[in-house]
Amino acid sequence: MKTGIRMVMATIMTMRRCERIWVAMTVVVVFGSASSAGATAEQACQNGRYLAAAKYAACEQRATGTQFSGGFSNFQGAVSKCRAKYTAAWIKLQAKGGGTGSTCDQPRLDDNGDGTVTDRLTGLQWERKTDDGSVHDKDNLYTWSAGGAGFAAADGTVFTSMLAVLNGTGGGCFGGHCDWRLPTRGELQTILAEAYPCALSPCIDAGAFGPTVPDDYWAATTNALNASNAWSVDFTDGFVSNGTKSDVGYARAVRGGL
Repeated sequence: MKTGIRMVMATIMTMRRCERIWVAMTVVVVFGSASSAGATAEQACQNGRYLAAAKYAACEQRATGTQFSGGFSNFQGAVSKCRAKYTAAWIKLQAKGGGTGSTCDQPRLDDNGDGTVTDRLTGLQWERKTDDGSVHDKDNLYTWSAGGAGFAAADGTVFTSMLAVLNGTGGGCFGGHCDWRLPTRGELQTILAEAYPCALSPCIDAGAFGPTVPDDYWAATTNALNASNAWSVDFTDGFVSNGTKSDVGYARAVRGGL
């Protein structure tokens, strides 16, 4: 009786081992074939873009923390390194994508011919500035807030005048898109031409982005510790700061992103 039971148990164990081996072989075949196939050049390019963006976002958050641990001057150096590493990532992606015809096998900035510029690294589409007295004129100044809710409300002229016009008030939408907005603090820094402090002033590729006043440009990002203040980026030298939302500053619209 015992011998019979042992034989049955041995048979069951053998069947289970075979089952496990079959499953393992199936996994190897399925995943092995997928990995051996490899990614296309475009997939590799997009993967690299997203990884670079993720590193930049994390780096900027860490840099923000240095305001509290090391002061505002330490923050400038830290956040500058973040954006320098991020923008330098495109050169590496271009080198890997060279000759493949992928997105990374292209210049970083693309003039769309309609008053906008697309950044292939960030995926953002930017407004080109002009010197023609229009809503795109480089000399137009705007407030972030009109004073509502303790200057916290997004009801200043940058929203009611500039963005409202770009998004179709009184006519068609700019560049065929109706989702223009202010860039975040991190986004606005990505179009600075150099690390802080910039030797070039204005600190931007004016050939791509149009005439630019070397001064503070509003970001959409509110100061977490003071809702009446919003962040800005100075295109004189790349200095990142924040000021009262009722102050006047310059603005450049953006849309899209990763």
